[in-house]
Amino acid sequence: MFKKILIIILLSTLFVYADDLKVAAGAGYKKVVTKIINEYEKNGKKIDGFFGNMKQVSSQAKQTDIALVIGDKNFILNKSGLEVDSFITLGEGKVAIAYAKGIKPLNSSKDLLDKEIKRIAIPQPKKAIYGIAGEEFLKNESLYDKVKDRLYVVATVPQSLTYLITKEVDASIINLTAALENKDKIGGYIIVNSNSYSKIEIGVAKLKNCNEQCEEFIQFLQNEKSKEIFNTYGL
Repeated sequence: MFKKILIIILLSTLFVYADDLKVAAGAGYKKVVTKIINEYEKNGKKIDGFFGNMKQVSSQAKQTDIALVIGDKNFILNKSGLEVDSFITLGEGKVAIAYAKGIKPLNSSKDLLDKEIKRIAIPQPKKAIYGIAGEEFLKNESLYDKVKDRLYVVATVPQSLTYLITKEVDASIINLTAALENKDKIGGYIIVNSNSYSKIEIGVAKLKNCNEQCEEFIQFLQNEKSKEIFNTYGL
């Protein structure tokens, strides 16, 4: 029941601002995308943003007039079921392991085997991009079977991070973007070997509802200011 109410609220929010450009993005990129949207809105034009795991984003895009979806290329083009006119790569996503304050610093992914690491948060491996990549690297580095009983599955990267900040888990599998955004709230982080998981191309997908303002925002996403922001957030 709560889920139905939440969906109705989200849909209502989107339709209240029917004339504004609607952009959806993976929850793990909420801060960076919001920052770019804020920069764009300085020209007087408005954008409505929606954030969630990529399955939620895809579902929302099918039901509303969302014009752009920002997220993982492979998921958007091959798994989302969206009719995409074109896709422009903006950066590369990187998997990171963050650890809580008070935990002995991790030096490599193998340190997840340390007895001090009793609980590890991971985004949903069947829905969230970094959950998929997280499970993939754990298996490729022969760690999965050794830590699977310590894994705590959550919906998204932000949730994985929240459990870490509140010290309900000792380590979290997130993306580098989230680690950089919250470096003062965590003990630290390490970047996972990119050869241990499939490449994550982050970009923007143009859908059928893309109008003149939509095309303008696509260009804005590729300008020097936006590139600088993406770089700051590890993309």
